[in-house]
Amino acid sequence: MKNSVRFFVVLVWLSLVTAARAQTAAHQAEKPGQQSEPHAAEATEANDPLGRSTPHGTVFGFLQAAQSGKYREAAQYLQLSKRERATRGERIARQLHALMDNAFVGRVGAISNHREGSVQAGIAQDHERIGVFEVNGSETNVDLVHVSDPEGGEIWLFSSQILVAVPGLFGQIEENQAESRLPRFLVTTEVFSTPLWRLAAFLLLIVVSFGLAWAVVRLLRAGLRVWLRRRPHPVLEDIRDSFGAPAILIFATIFQQIGVRFLGAPLLIRAYSQRVAGLILVAGIAWLVVRVINRWGERARIKSLAGSGYRSGSIILLGQRIFNALVVIVAGLIMLSILGFDITTAVAGLGIGSIAIAFAAQKTLENLLGGISILGDQVIRVGETCRIGDKIGTVEDISLRSTRIRTLERTELSVPNGQLANMNVENLSRSNTSLFRTNIGLRHETSPDQLRSLLKEIPDLLRRHPKVDPEITRVRFIGFGESSLDVQIHCLILTGSLKEFLAIREELLLQIMDLAARAGVGFATPARILYMAQDQELDQQRTATVPSIEASRSRRAG
Repeated sequence: MKNSVRFFVVLVWLSLVTAARAQTAAHQAEKPGQQSEPHAAEATEANDPLGRSTPHGTVFGFLQAAQSGKYREAAQYLQLSKRERATRGERIARQLHALMDNAFVGRVGAISNHREGSVQAGIAQDHERIGVFEVNGSETNVDLVHVSDPEGGEIWLFSSQILVAVPGLFGQIEENQAESRLPRFLVTTEVFSTPLWRLAAFLLLIVVSFGLAWAVVRLLRAGLRVWLRRRPHPVLEDIRDSFGAPAILIFATIFQQIGVRFLGAPLLIRAYSQRVAGLILVAGIAWLVVRVINRWGERARIKSLAGSGYRSGSIILLGQRIFNALVVIVAGLIMLSILGFDITTAVAGLGIGSIAIAFAAQKTLENLLGGISILGDQVIRVGETCRIGDKIGTVEDISLRSTRIRTLERTELSVPNGQLANMNVENLSRSNTSLFRTNIGLRHETSPDQLRSLLKEIPDLLRRHPKVDPEITRVRFIGFGESSLDVQIHCLILTGSLKEFLAIREELLLQIMDLAARAGVGFATPARILYMAQDQELDQQRTATVPSIEASRSRRAG
């Protein structure tokens, strides 16, 4: 409820701004070289000082000038000769403005904003049909015509055909009966060139629309609640829990636009109000879709965590964020279109920007896609033990960028997903057996009988253990080492748990040590023997030779 109230405060503010904009834009039209048209796209296209280079600019320029009471200026938007414009231009402009406010049927915001207009079936190329005047059940087409003006160049004007029919149509429209029953100051006082009573009714209509929308949403939720009690459905439950505040905003905007239609507000005010309402509707629908996506994503993630663990949770979260981003982008493009911008350029810009981002973030995208591949293929899961390269550890987390593994040394190993996706990963937890293979070295003093005894007793010891596969057990004397007699032990332990495997391996190694001790056999340790006798003899010879050499040198000198 609080969020919907905030949105409606914004709605009121935007509505007031649009009403003020109609007045300020008309004042700006008086300044030479400036455009009265509010569209940013048209401001860059139009060269005509009055903004008549496009059909949209002609219609809005006329409405702005007429709304401000500048009917002489408004007559410049009519296809009249100089003499007609001087004699009856203001009168026809006033009557046309009244018809536009009270009898016009059409979408002002959809009028073409291109210099050449739009292609319409059955309409001449130099004409643009913007709508109809509906008076007493009959319809009269309202067309613009493309003409050449010595000062403004190629411009659009209200065609002479509709101007001929304006006086007769104006005589058929009924005056507003509500104003005759209202206090005089409400009718004569104007704010933003709008009677005070209409502005007050406009603001009151927003409050009424909000209250009516709140009541409708409450009824809908109550009806869904009763329905779901009889026929539970998860999708409908998510929609019911998500559409509260966004639905109030959407319904209130729709009700407000219906009320504005019956209120008889000036066409220019209605046009700006429709534009603001369109923006709010797009924002409300996007808000509703995002809430439903988040609700469905949360439900799916909870379900995946209760089932297969974290495999699908990260993928669902990624998909949820991607869909939310797409909704925001689409809503933004639609809003730009409502504001009059050419979204073709924006879409092209998004494409070029996406390519640039892809080149600049190759490693990031590689890791992202690698993470999706790991999570999707279910190569490893959180909590499983795996071997990556020469490291063995337990998977603690699989994010979209990297995978974190707690090694046997209790250090944390972080591997980028892009690199991990191209590595050979051995998942130890998915095996129901673990390989136990080790070499032991016995002293060279071990007798053949002692060695044969151990080669018989160690296999018996392994086969008696309940967690050792008796079919795959091998103990062999494999050769003479540098300082030992090497014996290789090979067997399979029936467990996939690393913790249990380490405990069983420790137990078997200790029992093998007991067997060696009972057999009187010791384990070899590396040793080196250094022979120093020859070196000492050479030193003695060198010591004895030095004095004789010195004596011979002294005799020669003497």
